[in-house]
Amino acid sequence: MNSESLRQLFDQVRKKRVSPDEAVERLRHMPFEDLGFAKLDHHRALRQGMPEVIFSQGKTPSQVAGIFTRLAEHGGNVLATRATEQQYAAVAAEQPKAEYRPWRAPSS
Repeated sequence: MNSESLRQLFDQVRKKRVSPDEAVERLRHMPFEDLGFAKLDHHRALRQGMPEVIFSQGKTPSQVAGIFTRLAEHGGNVLATRATEQQYAAVAAEQPKAEYRPWRAPSS
């Protein structure tokens, strides 16, 4: 969630397109959401100007897909770094618009 999406949510409540209860539900996991294997910072974009990024190395494909999906549900683009093809396949199964660009370790 960033400041623009927050303004849009407030505007939807003001125009009665979204009920206050629905708005509270959308904000329920703010600012953090604990998935058990990862704690997501949904307010990072508001505080830092940059959204949360997934560091994929060491995570299972299903963990990366779960994190990616939850971040995507909160709006905006999602970036997962150092993702493997298997992790991408798990993400793409849930998020068909996801794109993959292979990570290459820097040569020494």
